[in-house]
Amino acid sequence: MKSFPFVSIIAVLVLCLSCGCNDDSGVSSNQSIVGEWQIVAIHNSSPSGPTLGPNSGEVISIIFSKDEKFAGTTSANTFGGEYSASENKLLIKEMFTTEVADTNFGRAFYETFNESRNSETGFSEFEMAVQDENMLNLEFKDFKFISLQKK
Repeated sequence: MKSFPFVSIIAVLVLCLSCGCNDDSGVSSNQSIVGEWQIVAIHNSSPSGPTLGPNSGEVISIIFSKDEKFAGTTSANTFGGEYSASENKLLIKEMFTTEVADTNFGRAFYETFNESRNSETGFSEFEMAVQDENMLNLEFKDFKFISLQKK
């Protein structure tokens, strides 16, 4: 009979430890960005200003994974890194890329990351606006944004 309190204490400890080990800190709080996306337009100024789109057959794709990593390709380069996403904000914390001469669309895509960089944190910062399940706009610097379509 004396083993009952001991067994109960062990059971409670195991339950507490198993619940305490579930750490979602490496998971984005905004799951709507997770998946594969294709860049369909780069808007360089106000919504009525110039828009750059891909040439025929040109694809820039990016995959955001649940573990806050991303990877993608342009016509000439590959890129990847780490991100975090909240309800309406995307932070590109770290980004690497190959450095082969790219198309105008590819160069404009990379320039968005330079233009959106916060000088204090070094992160590229975008406001996220989900249009529907399949469209996403990443806005930066007063009306500049890139439009993505889910694949």
